[in-house]
Amino acid sequence: MHFLRVLFAMAACAALAACATTSKPSGPPTAMFAQLKAKGIPSATYAKIVNHRVLSYADIHGLLDKDVPSPVILTYLQSTHAPYKFTNAQLEELDDEGASAALINYLGKSTGYFEATERSQTGGAGKWKNDPFFNDPAYLGDAPFGYMWPAEWYDAGWMDGVF
Repeated sequence: MHFLRVLFAMAACAALAACATTSKPSGPPTAMFAQLKAKGIPSATYAKIVNHRVLSYADIHGLLDKDVPSPVILTYLQSTHAPYKFTNAQLEELDDEGASAALINYLGKSTGYFEATERSQTGGAGKWKNDPFFNDPAYLGDAPFGYMWPAEWYDAGWMDGVF
């Protein structure tokens, strides 16, 4: 009987340890926020990032103008699950501003990608088109899906590599 108790206790400890190693980072990525603030990005853009909001074309252009690395911008844009609809002229302007090929490629394809998966994001077809999270720049409510800042933003080694 003692053996079963020990076996059960060991199984419970193993299960708890497995949960502990797969948990998501808690709290905001303050080191990344400090890096962005040090770059001098516009306060409206900074507020959107800190509050988990979708960025506009002007926000993205402003980040590139302040020499925020494209991988930082790209990981944030991907984490918002928002479809971006930019014209070819806007994409060319971002390219001229120094956006990486990966960022330009993502912005050019995100509409099709997120339209294809909108049911899994919002629970129904077409809801993202009218959801204020995606359309209202002043929206401060919850995102229509589980949101987390990019995992890379918590990794000091990754940050040192891109800045």
